Amino acid sequence: MMRLLRFAFALALLAAGAACVHRPALNTYRLTRQDNAAILVPPASPRLADIPPGTGHCVEEGGIRLQPAGKKLRVTVDRGALLNQREPGWLAGWSIRAEAAGCIPAGRGAELAEWIVESTPMDTAAATRLLYPGVISGGYVELGPWSRLEVHSPILREGTPVDAPVIDAMKVTGHGYNIDVDSSLAPSVIGFETAWYGVERNAGGIGYHFAPLSAERNIQGAVAHAPAPAVNYFQFPAEARFFRLFHKSEDNDVLAFVIAGSAPEDLERRTKAVGNGAATCAAASGMCLALPRRVGVNPFVAVRVNGREVRVPVPGANVAAAIRAAGVANPDSVTPRLLVRKRFGGRLAPVRFDANSRDILGLPLAGGEQLSWRDKPDQIN
Repeated sequence: MMRLLRFAFALALLAAGAACVHRPALNTYRLTRQDNAAILVPPASPRLADIPPGTGHCVEEGGIRLQPAGKKLRVTVDRGALLNQREPGWLAGWSIRAEAAGCIPAGRGAELAEWIVESTPMDTAAATRLLYPGVISGGYVELGPWSRLEVHSPILREGTPVDAPVIDAMKVTGHGYNIDVDSSLAPSVIGFETAWYGVERNAGGIGYHFAPLSAERNIQGAVAHAPAPAVNYFQFPAEARFFRLFHKSEDNDVLAFVIAGSAPEDLERRTKAVGNGAATCAAASGMCLALPRRVGVNPFVAVRVNGREVRVPVPGANVAAAIRAAGVANPDSVTPRLLVRKRFGGRLAPVRFDANSRDILGLPLAGGEQLSWRDKPDQIN
């Protein structure tokens, strides 16, 4: 077993604290308790990281050491040193620095950072803190292949001027993703459209692009379905490959931007600039789109529940939220029969957990997980 652990990706744990972590099971996650925290122990894996080395020099940082091993990378992680990185999104920032130094190929940093998190035993809060700075402190959400965006836009009475206000009054309180909005619609609004967008990988290249998925139009109670929205709000130049959704409360209003970058470090730079406001976004030459003030956008992640796609709101995407989104009001009712599978190195691995504990319900979801359970004959969801 020790030989296996020595070569296991992200499980060559150099910290003394590694001894108190339960041994990983082959091909299976294990959700367990340690020091009153839920710890997700990943499957053991003897594989090297399926990412080629870059041409630059890799500097050990935060307990992470990268070494070329033929056409792949050998990754060694000091778990204690990694968990001591308290800055929100530290690992995401590390991946950007590694790309900029040429240590890993451009566009592969986010993949490697996610792989490190999913392969290192840690409590679920630490995983979120290391990967997602925006949800915690920056007011933005990273968009990737499991992201879904719900876009609400008004349908106006014929003859209404394009720039006519659609809100009679609005009051905004809070900041970031903790915003409360009270408003009333203008008489010119006769209906609304709800559209869904996905974020898909670029074929034959790095990064992603937006893809309209569906639209539903409700005009004075009459509902019509369409394969795409009337207006596509997410049209970017070809060099846009990485995206973030950014919300900002400004002048008693909520502004939503989608920021693009040609590479992760470019996206990081543009995100910091857009924090200065709408004028900075407007000057970004198509790499930052400010949604019209009358349009609302909400981020979700996609998982599969009992064989169908379910979209779970972000932030707060966890197993309990996915079960509720699937139509079950009380997630505890299915816990004894629940099966959870989570991504690990490009495949799905089952998660073992104590069915008598509620820990599994708080497990964060990054997208792509699969949940299932068998219905009892007398159960009504």
